[in-house]
Amino acid sequence: MLKIAVVTELITSMYLYGLALAVSLLAAETFKRLGQSEVIGQVLVGILLGPYILGLIHPNEIFNFISEIGALTLLLIAGLETDIRVVLKSGLSVIVLALGGAFFTILLVFPIVYMLSNNLILSLYVSVTLAATSISLTVRIFSEFGKLRSQEAQIIIMSAVFDDLIVIFLLIFVIDLAITGLFTFYRILTVTVLVIAFFIITVILGILFTIFVNPLLNKLESKGALIIFVFSFGLLFGYFASLMGFSPIIGAYFAGLMLAEVDLKHEILEGISPIAFVTVPIFLVNIGLKVNVSIIQEALFIGALLSVAAIMGKIFSGFPAGKIQKIERKSSMLLGAALVPRAEVVLVFASIGLELGVLNDPWYSSLVVVVLLTTFLTPIILKYLLVGGDKPDE
Repeated sequence: MLKIAVVTELITSMYLYGLALAVSLLAAETFKRLGQSEVIGQVLVGILLGPYILGLIHPNEIFNFISEIGALTLLLIAGLETDIRVVLKSGLSVIVLALGGAFFTILLVFPIVYMLSNNLILSLYVSVTLAATSISLTVRIFSEFGKLRSQEAQIIIMSAVFDDLIVIFLLIFVIDLAITGLFTFYRILTVTVLVIAFFIITVILGILFTIFVNPLLNKLESKGALIIFVFSFGLLFGYFASLMGFSPIIGAYFAGLMLAEVDLKHEILEGISPIAFVTVPIFLVNIGLKVNVSIIQEALFIGALLSVAAIMGKIFSGFPAGKIQKIERKSSMLLGAALVPRAEVVLVFASIGLELGVLNDPWYSSLVVVVLLTTFLTPIILKYLLVGGDKPDE
């Protein structure tokens, strides 16, 4: 009887996995045709099918596992798409835009969260999390209007990459504070040493990859060998990061950074993407499953306040960067507004915060609201700034 029960549970989970994928695909296609991000549709699918509305799908170990794989794959791909040499060579305006975006966002979000919660760790976690950005939506809009090769677009893309590095670095400290509750000079020094050690190990492994592993990758002959190697390396480096006291997704991101230096980078991206296609939607659906709609009024109120602060924080960052570039006010505003979307990365950190117990249901749901609002509003803001409301060139 036990065996039958286990098989039945697995079969049910397979059915629910298939249902979630199918409905999330339908939602993604619908929102794409409406000119919105698929992320919104897939999170809303989770809210709709979840325990608080239709009750068809409940968070469980299998969904959490697939979701975790989706998050790791997402950050692995983000690392693969990062050219660290370009970031290091980027001009002052790129650095100012990224640092400004993080600084102004934290400056505006932190006091709001602290006034509402009187919780230092929560305030730091939420404000640093909202300092992240999602460039995929912005790239799509710039491409739609034929502006992807413009000077502003290049500054924005490089700044978004640098922004992610800043946020991940800051979150290492905030997550450690959340876990240990220690904020002493000794603890800060300890975490700094761990971070430096982690970076040094990553750099050394990156050099070793380039010298020794890169030539061997071209000699792999078994079917799917390259992708199996890359995916397993991402998982194992995520585990190594967890042993160092960091989140596994940070390890996956840095694994991607190392692999970005190999000759077969484009083949790796092409091969690893299908894993993301069938796991990332579940990650987004799983986000929605955990949104408690019974407290939606509170979440909407907090989320709206945070969204205003998060949007203004990024827009403000465009002005000092624009001053360096000596561009007009509208173009400066465009630089900052392009960094407004918060999507996948913020949702990953929101999930981690919920698992750590840093975020409760209202704050977790509020971050999801920020993602939905900023993702919805960004196309409207950017289209106005790019062409003053005109239609894109055919």
